[in-house]
Amino acid sequence: MKILIAGASGFIGSHVAAHLHAAGHAVVAAARGVETARRRAPWLDWVACDFRHDRVEDWAARLAGVDAVVNCVGVLQDGLGDDSRAVHVAGADALFAACEQAGVRRVLHISAVGVDAAAGSSYARDKLAGEAALKVRDLDWLILRPSLVIARNVYGGTALLRALCGIPWITPLVGGEQVFRPIGMDDLCAAVADLVRPDAPCRQSFDLAGPERVSLADAARGYRRWLGFGETRIWPVPRWLAAPAFRAGDLLGWLGVRTPLRSNALKQLDFDVEGDPASWIAATGARPRGFHDWLAAHPAGVQDRWQARLGFARPLARWVLGLFWLVTGLLTLTVARSGAMDVLAGAGLTGTAGALVFWLTSLFDIAVGLAMLAKWRVRSVATLMIAGSAGYVAGISWLAPDLWTDPLGPVIKVFPAMALALLVAATEDER
Repeated sequence: MKILIAGASGFIGSHVAAHLHAAGHAVVAAARGVETARRRAPWLDWVACDFRHDRVEDWAARLAGVDAVVNCVGVLQDGLGDDSRAVHVAGADALFAACEQAGVRRVLHISAVGVDAAAGSSYARDKLAGEAALKVRDLDWLILRPSLVIARNVYGGTALLRALCGIPWITPLVGGEQVFRPIGMDDLCAAVADLVRPDAPCRQSFDLAGPERVSLADAARGYRRWLGFGETRIWPVPRWLAAPAFRAGDLLGWLGVRTPLRSNALKQLDFDVEGDPASWIAATGARPRGFHDWLAAHPAGVQDRWQARLGFARPLARWVLGLFWLVTGLLTLTVARSGAMDVLAGAGLTGTAGALVFWLTSLFDIAVGLAMLAKWRVRSVATLMIAGSAGYVAGISWLAPDLWTDPLGPVIKVFPAMALALLVAATEDER
C-alpha cells in the first residue's frame, strides 16, 4: 500500500512511518521541517505540509496514488509557531476533506485517550473537535486514542518523567496516583499496521492501551529501576507549588521554547489517562505488552541514563551559560566600565577605536546571552560563544598578559565556559 503519514517527523509519526516502511509499504512522509527529517530518514518520500495554513487543494498532489492516510499531527498547546485549534481542527479537517475528494477512503486519526472527558483542557477540546470533523466525512475512518506511549526514544511527557527519575534521592511528582495503561510504541505501530488495511474495522474509536494499570508513582519507580538508579522516595508536589512552573512553561512556549511543563499537561492529569483497550483487543486480537514487561524486554543503555540525568541539567546549563554572557555584557557597560576602558587604554586603544571595541564586545556578550536564553539557534550561538571566548583569550593575551597569572583566574575561567558551550551545542537535539 501507499500510505501517507501526516506528522511523520514527530514522536509517534516517526515510529509509525519507520514501521510501515519496514513492513514493505510505500510511505509518503508529510511534516514541517522536512529538510531535517529527510537527513534523518532519507529512505522515506518526504513532502512538506503545515496544518496551520494548508487548505484542501494543497493536499491534492500529496494524495496522488495514496491508498490510506494516518494523521499523527498534534501540538500540546498554543505558542510561538503552534496553534492548537488550527492544527487539531481546521488543519485536520482540510486533510480529511481532501481525502474525501481524492477518494482516499482509509483514514486513521491518532487522537488521545480521555479527550471526551477532559473538558477542562483546551488540548482535549480541540482533539475532540478534530475527531468530530472526521466522523462526519464519508470515509472509512478509525480514531485511535493511545494511553501513555513508551519507547526507547522519548519526547514530551515521557521525557519529563525520565528526567524526574534522573534527580537523585527523590522523585517529585504532581499527584502520583493518576493511573495509566502504558502502551509500547512497537504495539502501537503494530496496531496501526493492522488497522490501516482496507478490510480492517472502520467508523469506530479504539483506546490503544496496555493490559497493566500503572500509577504515575509506580511508573517513576519502574523507570528508576530500569535505568539502574535504584529505589527512590516519591515527593508528592502540591498543585499550588507546581503551578508556577507550568505557567512559566506557557510563557516559554510563546518564546518558541517547547517544554512538557505546560498548563494543558497539568490539566490532563486531572482526567482519565487510562483508557479501555477491550474493544480494540476484541476486534483485532491484539496482545499488547504491559509496562513492566516492556521494560524487561528493552534493557536501558548508557544513552537512556544520559538522557535522564541531562533532562534538567541541560536546560540549567543553557540558562547558566546565557546568564553568564548577558551579565558579563551588562556589567561591562555599567559598574565595570572604567576598568574595561583602562585595559583598552593600556593597550593603546583610546578615543574612537577604544569606544568601538568597548561597545562591540559588550553588545556581542549581551546579544549571544539573550539568544541562548531564548533558545534561538542554540548550536550556532554556542559556536559564536566559543569563538568569542577564543577571541577574548587572544585579546587579553595581547592587551593584558599579566591577567593569565591573576589569582582570580579571569582568563583561566574562560575555558570551562567554552567547554560548557560545547556541551550545550552537542546536546541540543530534542527529537
